[in-house]
Amino acid sequence: MVALNAKNKVVSTSKTVHVATAGGKVGNSKKVTTKAKKNKVTVKVKKTFKLAAKTVPQSKKLKVKKHRVIMYVSSNPAVASVTKKGVIKGLKKGKCKVYAYAQNGVFAVITVTVK
Repeated sequence: MVALNAKNKVVSTSKTVHVATAGGKVGNSKKVTTKAKKNKVTVKVKKTFKLAAKTVPQSKKLKVKKHRVIMYVSSNPAVASVTKKGVIKGLKKGKCKVYAYAQNGVFAVITVTVK
């Protein structure tokens, strides 16, 4: 889905989701895990932290076909930015959330505090 402004310029797009249907040889991710303890991270301004997120499959019997990598989004990019590889960088003091999305829409929420 795409959101347009009054001048028909794209201002936002929705996240793409890939989900496997039941009954096949492939499955979906059950959850996303990260290196962050209790899904909380504290970084200093201009310092970084690598989340290293992984997906956990719903079943050990079914493989998860990966159509795309885990996607990261910061709720406040002015406080902390996050790269495509999951590296959080503190930009100014404050708090925000970083979301790590798997391809089927499951996600982990990481609370980031920048000091």
